[in-house]
Amino acid sequence: WFFEAFHYLQADLGPRYHVLVYLWVAFERKNSWNNPHKLAGLSANKTPDALLAWRKNSRRPCPKVDQSGLCTPEFATDVWAWWATLQPQWRSFDPDGRPLPFENFGGDMAPLDKHGRNGWVCLLVCVKWWGIGLQTLSADDRETQTKDWLAIIADMTKMLQQLVESSSVLYREA
Repeated sequence: WFFEAFHYLQADLGPRYHVLVYLWVAFERKNSWNNPHKLAGLSANKTPDALLAWRKNSRRPCPKVDQSGLCTPEFATDVWAWWATLQPQWRSFDPDGRPLPFENFGGDMAPLDKHGRNGWVCLLVCVKWWGIGLQTLSADDRETQTKDWLAIIADMTKMLQQLVESSSVLYREA
């Protein structure tokens, strides 16, 4: 499963995207490349419809999405909403329901400690589609939406890095 997923995520979307993919590889390596049962993955609550369709289609490439991406305000909102539902209980949210920046990790990371075909790779697929879609926008539209895309990458990177660097699903500040 891993080789296919890694190949699918390959896209020239800049250094921040590449760091996120690199951390995902480290996370999967840390979990011995295991692919747990599909019910052991990320919560399906608020999963974007495009991702559900892709998974239902055996994760086959989607020529339309793979070439032109998904860069609509609705898709961005859906990805943020799904990301918010996956957060540990200790995370705080802004009025729009997005996770707020934080200084210290607050404890249990179990909701995000999900590897295999139904884990972090699904988040990265959404980020890839969104990033490809940005390339199809006019310069004016691209600027605002790129900031939003980079914000979710930064938040995902911080959380995934903590998972990679920690030895268990419980993370306590010393």
